[in-house]
Amino acid sequence: MPKAGSKKSLFSLAPVLFKDSAIEGRGVFARRRFAPGDLIVAYAPAQTQLAPDDPQVIAAAATKLTLASDSGFVIVPDTRVPGGWLCNHSCSPNAALYSSGEGRIRCIKPISPGQEVTIFYGWITHNEPVRDPCRCGSPRCQGFINFDLSDQDVANYGLETREGTELTERLERYAEYLRSIDQEQVSGQIRAKLAWLARRTRP
Repeated sequence: MPKAGSKKSLFSLAPVLFKDSAIEGRGVFARRRFAPGDLIVAYAPAQTQLAPDDPQVIAAAATKLTLASDSGFVIVPDTRVPGGWLCNHSCSPNAALYSSGEGRIRCIKPISPGQEVTIFYGWITHNEPVRDPCRCGSPRCQGFINFDLSDQDVANYGLETREGTELTERLERYAEYLRSIDQEQVSGQIRAKLAWLARRTRP
């Protein structure tokens, strides 16, 4: 039978620590150095995998913790078990969330022991401009976690008007920012959402 001390020593080898964060709630903190490309932690060590049309997915999505996997299912974390789902957002993240397989957090910038592991959420909202205030404290903080699309944005999308040009310039500025933090895929998601909203609302 293992001694009690052996369990403690094994736990001390865990690559991350979950504790209170100055950003918000609990966060994920490095116990060792990570280099770009390193796997830091699983997104949800304990999880339920549901079909996208499962009624439970809608309820779970309200938590903002669900993750659509590249494998075609939706990951719902068991929040009784800490994992990468506890990572806080930053506008200058040092890690990224990957949706392949069961979900994982990988390092994109060097992380030192004791440093908080942060990711970029890239939420896209519609007519909710101040839904998610950002508290990351980064010099590049965007003010809000979400990028909001208004009805006016939708109406002007793709039009060769002054308003349409202003929207295009706003999207290009945000795309440049996204490229600088290795999150350029969000730019495509924004344009896809705009196109979908435009198809729904235009005659």
